[in-house]
Amino acid sequence: MDLSTVGVVVDALVATYTAGLDYYTKWQQRKWRNNHYNTDSKESICGGNACALSTSLSFSSRKVREAFDSGVDILGDGFAIGDELCRDALQGELELLQVQIYSLYQTIRADDGPLELFEAIHVSESVRISCLAALAGQYKRVAVGRLVPQILPGSQQPSRLSATIEEETVKADDDDDSVYGDRTEYAQINDSRTNYSKSPCLQSEPPSPPPTPKQIPDDIQSTRTSTIPGHRPKNSVFSMFCPKALKYQVDLQKPMPKRRNCKCGYDWNGPHTEDKLALTVKEGFQITPRFLGKSHCDGGFGCVLCTSSGRTETYPNVEELKDHINASHTKWQLLHDRDMIGQ
Repeated sequence: MDLSTVGVVVDALVATYTAGLDYYTKWQQRKWRNNHYNTDSKESICGGNACALSTSLSFSSRKVREAFDSGVDILGDGFAIGDELCRDALQGELELLQVQIYSLYQTIRADDGPLELFEAIHVSESVRISCLAALAGQYKRVAVGRLVPQILPGSQQPSRLSATIEEETVKADDDDDSVYGDRTEYAQINDSRTNYSKSPCLQSEPPSPPPTPKQIPDDIQSTRTSTIPGHRPKNSVFSMFCPKALKYQVDLQKPMPKRRNCKCGYDWNGPHTEDKLALTVKEGFQITPRFLGKSHCDGGFGCVLCTSSGRTETYPNVEELKDHINASHTKWQLLHDRDMIGQ
């Protein structure tokens, strides 16, 4: 296969993840039939929850594809062609993943061979994190000097499974923020290729939140990224947000401004940010003033939880934004936004 562009390597990565998921699913079905030969029950093979390996393979394939597509949507065909640094990094991860999936294939073909689930999960998670880091690095290099978000959308969301692997293999501080700390250090920790002892908790707990339900984009209205000063790209979901709001989406540590109003007129600490009951959504999560601040746009609020899908609607007030979050987003998505306060 000619791996001369980043787009082709990403296609190969997605295909390898998909093949691994297919192999493992067939192995699960075979084991289930062997253990339930005398019943007609059609219950889920994993007891109602997605198994850790199948969830990791599916999630990783989807996240790598989404990150790549986001880069192409914002920066155009130049991002798909890519640079040598990103291409070499992705090719190395592809080789590592192919070796692991082939080993998985050989093991599954052997009726009595042991299946190294933990190692397969670790490689799946590690490859995804490294690929997202490589794509984010290329995006950052290409985006310099252009009026686009400076961080690749969807490239900074670790899965809960990766966090579990890190806890099992690295002695970290007890600080709750350690899982969401410096992303470079996080990637380096998980990129190590050391063999680890198995952990039974990884056999059932699913990683990462599911993605926002897909919406059909208006391709007719989409245009290529403009580099004209004073204009934001029309084809980017981020073009709807106030420029000041974008700064709080990009810099997760940036404190809220002390002044009362944004230049666009939005009141950072207005009455709409004070009613805690009105700001409470499903599972006891609470919308913070910072979440509203980074969501404000012309005409109300956009939903930052929807940006990974490539599109969000405008909600004229907090109540309608809250109704949307309750109807369209899951506990896992709320958990992965640092500006949502959990129970």
